[in-house]
Amino acid sequence: MYHMTGRERSIKAMNFEATDRLPIMANTLPADFVIALTGIPAEQYWADQLTAHIQSMKMLGMDFYIQNWFPAREQTDKPWSRGELERWSIVENVAEDMEHEIARLDRTWQTLRADAQRREARIQEICTFQTDMQRRCGEDLLWTFAMDYNGAHVLEFPYETYGYEGFFLVCAAYPDVMDRYWAAQARLARWHNECMVEAAHRLDYPKIAYLGTDMTDQRGNMVSPRFMDQHYFPHLDYALQPLVNDGFKLVWHCDGNVNDLLGPLISIGINGFQGFQEECGTRIKDVARLRARNGDPLILWGSVSVINVVEVGTEDDIRREIQRVLDEWPHPGLCLGTSSYIPPTTPPQNIFALYRLMHELGTGLNRHL
Repeated sequence: MYHMTGRERSIKAMNFEATDRLPIMANTLPADFVIALTGIPAEQYWADQLTAHIQSMKMLGMDFYIQNWFPAREQTDKPWSRGELERWSIVENVAEDMEHEIARLDRTWQTLRADAQRREARIQEICTFQTDMQRRCGEDLLWTFAMDYNGAHVLEFPYETYGYEGFFLVCAAYPDVMDRYWAAQARLARWHNECMVEAAHRLDYPKIAYLGTDMTDQRGNMVSPRFMDQHYFPHLDYALQPLVNDGFKLVWHCDGNVNDLLGPLISIGINGFQGFQEECGTRIKDVARLRARNGDPLILWGSVSVINVVEVGTEDDIRREIQRVLDEWPHPGLCLGTSSYIPPTTPPQNIFALYRLMHELGTGLNRHL
């Protein structure tokens, strides 16, 4: 088989067509590693991380890029003030604030739905962004519809606004408020996703999207599956319908133990998953038995363990781990990648070994329908 570009290889693999080797998902690498690999001066790196990371991804032979997320130069998280903690520990305060937010979201939606110029402007913004990112990546690196403002919109859990305590309290005491909050989000998300569909058609862009939000911890769901079935998934279904109906391959981000979420996500049209932390209890050999809603194999971007293997293991350990993924996911749609980001404590020789072995072991595995 002839040599394919990374872009071509990725598109074919995720459409279950024959490829010369399995595609490799691009991952954010540690800053010091990228600076050493590319030879880019540190100040230049911090001034333009995107260029440096794209160069490093190409040097290591990665094939598709899913998210602009880079190491921070310094800690930027703002600690919660005592006043904020006290305010959001009172559930009535959370519910009242959410009512204001619901009203604001509804006003925004009413404005957007009636304004054809704003819709056209949003479509043009998506087209411009996707075109520019693919130009910067070149033919050897596919830029998907990524997890960003121009990619697929989903419904967020508002713990970053109200903290986990405030979020859990309002779910328990005011489920109707939580339901209306997600419904308001869904209307705006659907509007955006309709614009994304139109942008993809105008550009003839590959219909592959990375999406998701953190809904679990290492033990399981943040809120009960029953609550999610009643108040979250119906609205997520509504938000994603334009993408699902247009035939997008939707790949959901998975951290933690996501076992209880897989069935509901598949039922609304999710086609595949990224991540899967085996150490948290989600086993890819179990997920591999599932199928997408239309009966196709699921897509997997993963799931070489960083925590248990790449960060602390030997080259032989990494080889065995990649082979485990190949053995446990024997279907078309597999794209090799790590289960999570690669931390700066990972030995450089392990990063080199990881991508070299992904190429070696993934070559000649012609998995297609």
